Order: sequence, then structure tokens, then C-alpha cells
Amino acid sequence: MRPPSPPSPSRPSSVSTTVPAARRGLTRLYVLSLTAIATLAIVGQVLVQKQLDRQSTDLKIIQTAQNRQTLCQQLLKNAIAIPLLRDSDRRQERLKELQQVLTQWQTSKDALRQDLQSMVSPTDFAEVDTMLKKLDPSSQAMVDAAQTILSTFQAHPNAAPARPRDRLLTPNRLLPSAMMANPEELVAGPRLLQAEQEFTRINSEIIQWYSHKAKDGVTHLKILEFGLLSVTLVVLVLEGVLIFRPAVRNLEEAMTALRQALRQVTQEQEKSEKLLLNILPEPIADRLKREPQAIADGFAEATVLFADIVGFTELSSRLSPQELVAQLNEIFSQFDRLAEQYGLEKIKTIGDAYMVVGGLPEPRNDHAAAIAEMAIAMQATLATINQNRGESLNIRVGINSGPVVAGVIGLKKFIYDLWGDTVNVASRMESHGKPGSIHVSEATYQQLKHLYAFEERGVIPIKGKGEMRTYWLKGKANVTVVGSTR
Repeated sequence: MRPPSPPSPSRPSSVSTTVPAARRGLTRLYVLSLTAIATLAIVGQVLVQKQLDRQSTDLKIIQTAQNRQTLCQQLLKNAIAIPLLRDSDRRQERLKELQQVLTQWQTSKDALRQDLQSMVSPTDFAEVDTMLKKLDPSSQAMVDAAQTILSTFQAHPNAAPARPRDRLLTPNRLLPSAMMANPEELVAGPRLLQAEQEFTRINSEIIQWYSHKAKDGVTHLKILEFGLLSVTLVVLVLEGVLIFRPAVRNLEEAMTALRQALRQVTQEQEKSEKLLLNILPEPIADRLKREPQAIADGFAEATVLFADIVGFTELSSRLSPQELVAQLNEIFSQFDRLAEQYGLEKIKTIGDAYMVVGGLPEPRNDHAAAIAEMAIAMQATLATINQNRGESLNIRVGINSGPVVAGVIGLKKFIYDLWGDTVNVASRMESHGKPGSIHVSEATYQQLKHLYAFEERGVIPIKGKGEMRTYWLKGKANVTVVGSTR
């Protein structure tokens, strides 16, 4: 068994049709923007890496040229210093150093071309090779002059250094007399100086040219990075304008629709809750929500009231169905207010009969007194309605106290109902009572005899129960009881 569930509110058609279509369009745009950004990132990375590789090559060429310049200076320094040294040991050391520099010179020259050939593209290598070939004449001239000096002093290791008195009358004669025997040896020093100057000039041009090229590469790299960043920013701005702003707008519309749907659901739930609480006591309704199954609880003490409107049949013959229902609704609505006022639980109405109970679903010690108060108030309420409408309706009330079973059973049109002998006796009290009177059982009397005024009716036969002693409830205990209505 389940409590009634609220109807599902229908979503607005604009939400169900427009939102999915807009979402698909935004999804396509978002995928395209991501693809564009990814493509830009990949292309940019390739271009940047290519530019970095070119710069790395330029820097390696500059470094190689600088190393060659360093070797050139070492070669010149050793070749010039050898003829001027007096100490033969130091001269031998210089000769060894010169020999090593010549070896490094030739090795670096061969390695340079091989490294450049493997390091740069064929087009770039052709350009570099053209520049290196410009160095070949001066480089070879330096090697030849250094070899001449080296071979001369290796052949005359103990030759005296050049002195003023040994100099010839020709200018710039700084070489020792040991070098005068061979004319080529005589001009080796000047040729070395001339070749070194030419080599340095051309090598400096190469370094300067590639330095400018490296700087241009840095500039191009900055321009490339700035361009890629600009394009990426443009794509992101377009993405924000074309994708995220509509997405936010659609999200706001969806949230508005969702809030409306939630509001409708809440309203429907409130209606369902109100309807459920009109049918069931609140604690029972809460239990049904948690555990949708049959509920049956036993209560050791409760007081049950049955009330029946006397004269209603005669009234129905005089009034239209609408007027009859309106008047009956007025009476029972007033009774419902009394039940709520005294904290009692209305069980049901059957035709012109009204049933209410005290002491459940939440037990209370004064259940009998609360029912007695309501019974007295029901009489006063009906008297007021009669006065206002000019009617002569009366009410017959029966009350009994004792154990009952209360619960909810069934699958459809279920109600909170009572079972047990206490209920049957309360119904008999009403049916065996008299109009305008409140007929109570011995059990109820024992609970209220010190609080209310009663008149003993005596022992009467009760259908299905045999003889029972019953009483008339007259009012509060300070009410004077006069006569008998038996």
C-alpha cells in the first residue's frame, strides 16, 4: 500500500524541444573550437621547434668558428714565440704545443665539415660550405707557414735566438740566422701574420653573419609566438561569444525551467500532503511514506464517539441536493474544527453520522475528558446552526472507552479506521441514545465521574451485548442534575 503520489508536472515544450537543439549546436561549435585550438597548438609547436633547431644550428656554427679563432691565436702565438726563445727546453715545449695545435687545426677542420653536414639541411650546408671555402686559402697559408717554422727549428733545435747584431740590414728581420739558409723560412713569419689577419677577418664575418641570423631567428620566434598567442586569444574570445555566452544563457533558461518544474512538483506535493493529511493522521501518513505497508496498532485506552444528526431525513425531503450537502458540510466542518481544537482524531463520516476518537494515534491520558468536551461543544454548535438557519436539527451522541485497534488496510481508497468491541459499544451507545443527549458507557463514566455531571440511566439491553449500565452526560461537575430523561 502506498500513499498517493503527486502527479508529475509536465515540462514546458520549449524546454523539451529548444534546449536539446541548442545544446547540439553548441556542442558542435565547442568541438570545432577545441579542434582549432589543438591544431594551432600542434602547428605552433612544430614551427617553434623548427625555428629553435635553426637557432641551435646557428649557435653551433658560431661556437665552431670561435673555437677555430682560438686555435688560430694559439697557433700564431706559438709560431712567433719559438724563434725568440733563448731556452732550448722552453723552445721544445713550444714546438710540441705548435705540433699539437697544427694537429687540432687539421682535425677540427675535417670534423667541422662532417658535423655541419650531419647537423644542417643540404641547403643550409651548401651555404655554410661556401663560407668555409673562403677560409681555406688563409687557413692553408697559416698551416704552411707554421709547418715551415716547425720544421726549421726541429732541424736546428739549438739555434740561437735572433739578436740585433745577427739581424740583416733588411727591415723586420727578427728570425735567427738558422732560418736564413732557406728563403721560404725567411718569409714564413710575415706570411703567417698575413694569413692570420685574413683568416680572422673572414672568420669574424662568418661569426657576425650567423650572430645576426641567430638574432633574426629570435625575432622571428617572438613574432611567431605572438602570432600564435593572438590567434589563440581570438579563438578563445570567439568561443566565449559564440559558445559560452549562449551556453550560459541556455543554462539559465534550463535552470529557470527546472525551478518552475520544482515549484510545480513542490505545489503538487503540498497538495498531495494536504490531501493525505485530510485522510490520515500525520504520524500515520509519515509512517506510510517510510513503510508503504498495512498499519495496525493496538491502544489499551481510547475513547470513541459516534454522533448522528436527528431529523436529517426529514430535512432532505425539503431541501435540494445542493442545499442539503451544503448544510451537512457546514455542520461537519464545524465538528472538524472542534476535533482539531480538542486534539482529537476524526475517523470518518457515514451519511449523517460522525465518528471521532481520543487517545490515538498519539496516546493521551485525558482522552475521555477531551471527547466529553467535544460532545458538549457539538450540541452547542448545532444549536447555533439551528438558530442561524431556522432549523430544528438535533444530535444523538454515544461514547465508550476501552482498548481499540487502529490502522490502515487495503490498496485503494484506504482510510484510518478503528476496530474492536469498544467501537461496537460506542456505536450502540449512539443508536440506543436519545436526540439531544450524550449517552455514555460504564467504562467512560468511571473515568469522568469526578469531572462531569452524570445522570444514571440504569441497566438497559444492548443489541449484541446484553444488559449494560449506562449514563447521560449532562455537563461539567458543577452542573445541577434535575430529573431524568430515561
